[in-house]
Amino acid sequence: MKNKILYIALVVLLMASCKKDSDPILDDPDTRLTAELAANQAKLIAAPNGWKATIYPSGGKGFSFYFKFLADGKVDMMGDVNNASSTAPQTSTYRLKALQRPTLIFDTYNYIHLIADPDASISGGANASGLKSDFEFAFAGVAGDTLKFEGTFYGNKMSIVTLSAAESQSILAGGLKTMTDANTAYIAANKNPYLQFADGTKGALSIDPTSKTLKLTYLDSKGVVQSKSVTFAYGINKLSLSAYLNYGSVYFNELFYDSASKTYYIMVGTTRINVQNSNVPIVPLSLQFGFPSAFAYRSINIGTSLPLGVTSGFNAIYQASVTKFATTLTPSRTLVAVRFALTSNNTATVTTQNNNGTTTLTAVATYNYTMNDGVITLSNPIYDSNWVARTTQLIDIQNYFLTGPFKIDWVSSTNVNSPLLGGLYRTADLSSFMYGTL
Repeated sequence: MKNKILYIALVVLLMASCKKDSDPILDDPDTRLTAELAANQAKLIAAPNGWKATIYPSGGKGFSFYFKFLADGKVDMMGDVNNASSTAPQTSTYRLKALQRPTLIFDTYNYIHLIADPDASISGGANASGLKSDFEFAFAGVAGDTLKFEGTFYGNKMSIVTLSAAESQSILAGGLKTMTDANTAYIAANKNPYLQFADGTKGALSIDPTSKTLKLTYLDSKGVVQSKSVTFAYGINKLSLSAYLNYGSVYFNELFYDSASKTYYIMVGTTRINVQNSNVPIVPLSLQFGFPSAFAYRSINIGTSLPLGVTSGFNAIYQASVTKFATTLTPSRTLVAVRFALTSNNTATVTTQNNNGTTTLTAVATYNYTMNDGVITLSNPIYDSNWVARTTQLIDIQNYFLTGPFKIDWVSSTNVNSPLLGGLYRTADLSSFMYGTL
C-alpha cells in the first residue's frame, strides 16, 4: 500500500514538472520578448508593396506616409508633409525595442520627424513642440491587414495598412503630390462646396489645406448653425479624415476625388453623393452678420470702385455720387470708400471717404437700428459736419439708406475671382442692394 502511494506521488510530481517546462506563460520573459519582436519585424517586412500610414498629431493636421521596411533595419519613406516628401523616397533606419511594450522606433531623421521638429518653420506647428507628433510607436494591436500603434511620448495613434501594387506604384510616382495639387485646384474653382442630403438639407464643406481641416456646417431643424471639424491626410484620390463626420445617419470618414470630373464625393454604403458647388455660401449671411465680435461679419465695404460682376439698382446710386464728386467740386474729388458697419448692438454707421488729390476726408452718418430675422431697420440718422458739407455729393447715398428696411444676404458675382460679397437688399425691391466685401 505504501509503495502504491509513493508511486502515485511520483507520477503527480513528474506531470507537474512537465507542465511547468511546457507552459509558455512561465517561459523566460526575455525569450518571449525576443520572439515577439522578431514576429513583429516579420510582419513589417512581409508587406511586398509597403505600408500606408496615417497619423493625426495632437498639435493639428493629418499626414499620410509610405513605409517599406527592409530586413536590414532600413526603411524607405515618403509622405504628404511637403513637395519633397511626396515625390522623393528617402531611406533611414528603424529598430524594434522592448520598452514597456514592443516599440517601433524611427531612429534616424526622415520625413516622419519633420512634423515633430521643434522648429516651427519646419514642422508647421509651434516652436519647441512642433505638431506634437511621435516617431516612437508601441504596438497596440492588429485588425486584418492593419497594424495599430500608439506614440510613446504624445500618445498619437498611427495605423498602417498594407498597400496593393497599384497603390504603391502610385505613391512612388508622386501620387500624394498629385492629390495635393488637385485639392488646391479644386478649392480655387469651387468657392462654396456642399453636400445635399436626402431631406434637402445642404451641408457646407470647408477644406483648408493650410490647417488640413475639413469642416461640415449645416442648419439643424431649429435653424441653428451646426459645425463639425476634423483634420485630414492626403491619400491617392482621396482625403482621409481623422474621424467620422455626419449629418443624421449619413457618416463618412473619406472624401473621394474623381480625377476625371475633378469633383469630390462621399460613399454612404453603396450610394455615391457628389459634392456640389454654390454661387454663394450655404449658411445664410444673416446668421453670421451682427454685433459683437462673436459674429463672423459686421461690415460691408466698397473700396475705390464697386466689385465687378454684380448687377444692382444701387450701382446707379453709387455712380451718381462718384460723378458729383468729380464734377461739382474744384479741385475734383474721388470717392474712395463707402462702408456700412454695425458699431454696437443698436448703432450702425455709413462711412464715406473722398480724396481731393492730397487729402482723404471722411464723412459719417450714424443710425439707430434693429435687426430681426436678418432684416435691418435704420432710423434716426445723424450726419456729421463733413457729411453735411458734402450733402450735394452724398445725397443719393444718403437717400438710399432711408429706403429700408434691408435684408442682409450674400451677393453672387459673375467675376470668378470675386471675393466674398454681402449686401443690404431693399425689402421693397430686392433688385436693389448696397454690396461690397465683408
